[in-house]
Amino acid sequence: MSNIKKSLSVVLIFTMLFSVFVINTSANTVEEENAIMPRFSTISAISTSFTISGLNSTSTVSLSAKYSTSLYIKIELQKEKSTGYETIETWTKSGTGTMLALEENRLINIFSDYRIKVTCTAGSETYTVYDYPD
Repeated sequence: MSNIKKSLSVVLIFTMLFSVFVINTSANTVEEENAIMPRFSTISAISTSFTISGLNSTSTVSLSAKYSTSLYIKIELQKEKSTGYETIETWTKSGTGTMLALEENRLINIFSDYRIKVTCTAGSETYTVYDYPD
């Protein structure tokens, strides 16, 4: 009888551990699904990419609108300083239509940390996002 109680106790412990793992995993999934996303009336999508390979950084942004309108992209390459980030290079592009893309390269110091600040405007709607290297 004692062996049955021990076996049953071990099974119950594993069941509880497994349940906690499943609950934790599903909570993370729900949190990602419920992330606050902006609701755009003009902007259809914004895609950003910031990569560093050796001494070269590549910043890529694409902006699409739901209908033809004025489009504007500004990329600010920012270097981390002791007081925060400082813009060291700025690129812009504008046009009219439903799609606009901008890609720029720049040599960087591999011992510093960088990010890009992207500002996209479609019509009167503006959105700013930060991207860090992959």
